[in-house]
Parts: sequence; structure tokens; C-alpha cells
Amino acid sequence: MSHRGHSGRATLAAIAAALLAAGLYAAAADNPKPAAPPEGGAKQEAAQAQEIPKATAEHAALGRAEGTWDASVEISMGPPGTPPQISKGVETNRLCCGGLWMITEFKSNPGSSPFEGHGITGYEPAKKKYTSTWVDSDLTTPMTSEGAYDAAGKTLTMRGSMMSRGKTMQWRDVEVWKDDDTRQFTMYRRGPDGKETPSLSITYTRRK
Repeated sequence: MSHRGHSGRATLAAIAAALLAAGLYAAAADNPKPAAPPEGGAKQEAAQAQEIPKATAEHAALGRAEGTWDASVEISMGPPGTPPQISKGVETNRLCCGGLWMITEFKSNPGSSPFEGHGITGYEPAKKKYTSTWVDSDLTTPMTSEGAYDAAGKTLTMRGSMMSRGKTMQWRDVEVWKDDDTRQFTMYRRGPDGKETPSLSITYTRRK
């Protein structure tokens, strides 16, 4: 994800600015003459290092999901008419990094082996889109997606694609807030014919 690159550049710029300031201070101690001002490029890097991102209203909206949620999971597999696999899970969400990112932890036991997943979601003001990365015990490749929130419908829609077992997998995630304590999540998978079918449905209830 690009947010790592942003943090790396800011850190390098801060180090460069600190080293530059130390060099100027040493030169002033040895020579009473005023040191030459740093070049424009160094000034620009120092300024960029001081531009710390601040959480926006869109970031603050992520905080609505903070806390612990009980999850009722239905997974649809096989031909049409096949009964869904039903299981229970627990999701925990918390904001981090000054409110810029939401960290999600999910655990359930759908079958003989436990399932564990981790996600991180944020908002990119430049794109005006939410971004998300998800990994779990069934994946060896992270799932990344981006999308937008419809305030009128209280719905977050995310889309993504990835290579899985030599094939391109495309999906659309729709999360609807029924009320402050209930969320409905549905994942739609696109088949070879281009049609979308629901493959995963989760009802979240806030634990009190």
C-alpha cells in the first residue's frame, strides 16, 4: 500500500533535515561567518517532513465500528440451491496511527480448523476513496480493495481484484449500517460469465 511509502519518505526527509541542521551548527561553531542557507530542495524536504497527516471526517467515520462485534456468518459454496455454511465469529476493531487507520481482527471456527483474519482500512483524501487490505488463514495473497461511502444509504461499497490459483478473482463488498449496533456485510463474487453472486454474508451485532 502507498501509505508505507509516504511514511518512509517523511522519515528520510526528517533525517536529512536533522543532519543538515547539525552540519550548519558545527560550521557556525568553527567559523563565525554565517553559514550558507540550505538549498531549496532541502527546504522543501524539511517542509514536507513537517506535514503530518491529520484525520479527516471520513477517517472519523471509521471510528463508528470500534469495539467488539458478534458475527453470524453464511458462506455460499457449490451449485445454486446448496445450503450455506453457517458459523459464528467475533470481530474486534480499533483505530490507530492518530485515527488514520482502522485495524480489524476476526476469528471464527467454521469447521474443523479455526479461521483468523486481519484487515486494515483507511481513507485517501487525494483519491477521495476508502482503501482496505485483508489477509487471513485461507489466503497467501493479500486482498486489496477501494471504494466509497454513501451517507444517504449508510453503505460502504468496496471493489477489488487479485490473482488466485492462476485466475483473476473479482469481488464487491457491500456493508450496510442497519443502526448503530447492527451491520450487514455481503461479498459478491464475479463469475466467468461476468455475473455477480453473493458468496459471503455476515451480520454483525455490537457486543455490549
